[in-house]
Amino acid sequence: MLKLAVAALHDVDAANDVVHSVFSSLLASGLPDSADTAYLLRATRNRALNHIRNLDARKRIAELYTLESESDADDANDEIPDHRQIAQMIEDSLTPQTAEVVRLRFYEGLRYSAISERLCISETAVYKHLRRAIEILRPIMKEKYGQN
Repeated sequence: MLKLAVAALHDVDAANDVVHSVFSSLLASGLPDSADTAYLLRATRNRALNHIRNLDARKRIAELYTLESESDADDANDEIPDHRQIAQMIEDSLTPQTAEVVRLRFYEGLRYSAISERLCISETAVYKHLRRAIEILRPIMKEKYGQN
């Protein structure tokens, strides 16, 4: 199982986590009668693929949030918005559903899957709402506060 996870993930630590996750979920839910070698390997493969998918989603979001660094002294003195101002911008600028997705993701720290279940939308829709929020809020932040 570990060899399969390492081959899929190319990371020994992540592979160990995946294999441990498979066993912990089996122990928590009770070992099914069909838990033979093929079952365990399929479970490991599926967990590894889920891990890769989650990394890909995080990478896409991180790319969207990449801030351009400027070392001008003026930037250090720019006003930084507080949480209330940001919350007001979210409320004023975004559609209600997009604002809710942003709140669930960044204020409550929910994962895409939890947000999609709570709002009855797909994980892709969650990603698109967050991307749209960034597209809307970034120019507003830049205009008001001189930040990217």
